[in-house]
Amino acid sequence: MRTTQDTRPAGLRALAWLGIILLLAIGLPLTAMGLLGLGTALGRGMLCGGLALLVGAIGGMARELVESRARRDPPRPRLEMLDGRPALHLPRTAGPTLVSSWSLAALGAVIALGAVFTGLEGRWVWCLLLGVTAGWLGWSSAIHRGSSLAGGLWFTPAGMRHDDRGVVVDLPWGSVTGVVPQQPMPVLLRPDHTPDVTRTGPTGRAWRPVRRGGVLAVDTRHLAGGPVLASYVIGKAVTDPASRELLGSEASLPSPESLT
Repeated sequence: MRTTQDTRPAGLRALAWLGIILLLAIGLPLTAMGLLGLGTALGRGMLCGGLALLVGAIGGMARELVESRARRDPPRPRLEMLDGRPALHLPRTAGPTLVSSWSLAALGAVIALGAVFTGLEGRWVWCLLLGVTAGWLGWSSAIHRGSSLAGGLWFTPAGMRHDDRGVVVDLPWGSVTGVVPQQPMPVLLRPDHTPDVTRTGPTGRAWRPVRRGGVLAVDTRHLAGGPVLASYVIGKAVTDPASRELLGSEASLPSPESLT
């Protein structure tokens, strides 16, 4: 499988790690001081603030590591069943989505701890606000969905499905007119067709991928084969309708040589 490259400028990568180091440098002593002063309101506030900074630092570090691993070992196309019919599936690397989910859940836990502290102090308005915020973060994390939230692209003889963080778009081939091999990857649609969009995950994790002008924007950064393979499958299905019948069969799987 081809090893992909980090497309971010070197300065941006260095800035990301600098931010992680700064969060750790501030969060660790702040957490320690909060633990020492746990008997005071100031100490409890420092503890929650320090833990929130540590969640950000650990989440940022984990994301950098899982994305590096995904570039070394990208996901592979595979055959699956979709709504009872065979499909070619281009999965999306689950690591970044899982890191995002657990970071939201961890931040929700820190805010829930803050809600408990404010409740013990009798500050009920703040306790309610923090409790609602913690509950919303825990729900939007969708950690119970696991790696399935990462989604991907599915191709069948009848059409294609795009799933990204709980927003699903189903398209028959007759509504697709073209594709542009870039990131993000625009899939061009007939202007008179309204795509079928279904939300299966929590709100706030993904924006509506169908843009004005009849375009489906596909995030291919962590997709098996990237924009090259996805655009080839879509372009082939649009320009050669007979090839659609092969989608979901062994013949639709790309050869290992084409992915190295």
